[in-house]
Amino acid sequence: MNTRLRKLALLCATVVLAVAPTAACSNDKSDTSSSGEKSLEIVYWNYGPAAESGNKATADAFMAANPGAKVTLTPVTGENWGTYYANVATLIASGKRPDLMVISGEGAQFVHANNLVLPINKYLDKDPEAKTLTGDIAQGLIDGFTVKGDVVTLTYGWNDMVVYYNTDVFSKAGVEPPKADWTWADFEATAKKLTKDTNNDGKPDQYGFTWASNEIFPGIMPWVANAGGNLTSDDVCSATADTPQVNKAVSFLENLIKSGVSPAPMPMSDVFTRFQNGQIAMFGAGRWPIATFLPKFKNFDIQLYPKGDTYKTVFGGAGYPILKSSKNPDLAWEYQKFTVSTDIEKQYVGTPEKPGDSIPSRRSLAQTISKVGVPPANSDLFYDSIDKYPTLVPYPAPAKYSAFESTVLRHLQLIFAGEKSVSDGLKDMQAELSSIVTC
Repeated sequence: MNTRLRKLALLCATVVLAVAPTAACSNDKSDTSSSGEKSLEIVYWNYGPAAESGNKATADAFMAANPGAKVTLTPVTGENWGTYYANVATLIASGKRPDLMVISGEGAQFVHANNLVLPINKYLDKDPEAKTLTGDIAQGLIDGFTVKGDVVTLTYGWNDMVVYYNTDVFSKAGVEPPKADWTWADFEATAKKLTKDTNNDGKPDQYGFTWASNEIFPGIMPWVANAGGNLTSDDVCSATADTPQVNKAVSFLENLIKSGVSPAPMPMSDVFTRFQNGQIAMFGAGRWPIATFLPKFKNFDIQLYPKGDTYKTVFGGAGYPILKSSKNPDLAWEYQKFTVSTDIEKQYVGTPEKPGDSIPSRRSLAQTISKVGVPPANSDLFYDSIDKYPTLVPYPAPAKYSAFESTVLRHLQLIFAGEKSVSDGLKDMQAELSSIVTC
């Protein structure tokens, strides 16, 4: 499953306020009870054919491994993750009682703040298998789905932010591949060497770097984190968009545009195309691009983001939290565990011809990516980035994430288009976010 953060519509914030009290009041009894029935209903975001096939494959495998169990999949529409979350909350408020739902990393705050989720702490404490599983999962992945001490879900797949580079473009330019200890200054110097006007019309047609215009995750967040900042406070109760650290990160990116090293940010789909065509030498993303690149395009590798004042791994994952509406939470826990079983995790490893688009959450499975020959060559770095380096926790995902992300992206667009200065743009962003990021 693709775990990228996507642009979230304002609808989510409105529906949260409308349905949260209803959902909270009607489902408390499910917190400790189990009906004993071997049936589960799972809701998932129906973003396309891959969503249906992926969830069905997991459900079918669970039923095959658990004779007598029946899993019903309920697709829920949504323009993006945010509207999907809102629609699930509305579904529950209307009287439906699903047992689990699929969420991405930013959804942890949403389901917790709206009292929709049954934390799994008691299962982690009492289930003998839990210690073995969590011992094989990086602590950062557990922390990323923990809200106020409550573990929302185990993560079955995740993506971290790394820098992709076109190995052919680097080779033709005589530029050495980047190393893990490179700095922002090293990065900028490298990007300048890879920026060229190949048709002599006075404008670059090969750029050193670009980033996504329509998502925070592979956009500004790695730079903000590595400047030592974040867009919210640690308790995700207030916005911190106008801090010196955020200003430093956004100013660095703005300067890349002004100096001609980067074009204006563009949608990720355009980034993929230009990268494969050699028009972009580097961009930032998680593991999901390889599902687009392979098996035809293999001339790429990855490296950590360059270090600023610090280095932190920025990541997001996905999981199946147990809902308070569940009629059978114990069986739902068995399903959640099954999503991180060896057979399921192997699907996220994939093959060179059909790679997975996420990183397996279990270390032992992730470390087989390079062994089975799935590019890129430096694929061990994916898990090393969360095992060996500090992580950005919490990810800035307030309960009203839809309004939050759309506001951040709108102000960044004005800054990067030169319509506002970095300082003024971030001040305006902070003013608007102050009523959105609250507790």
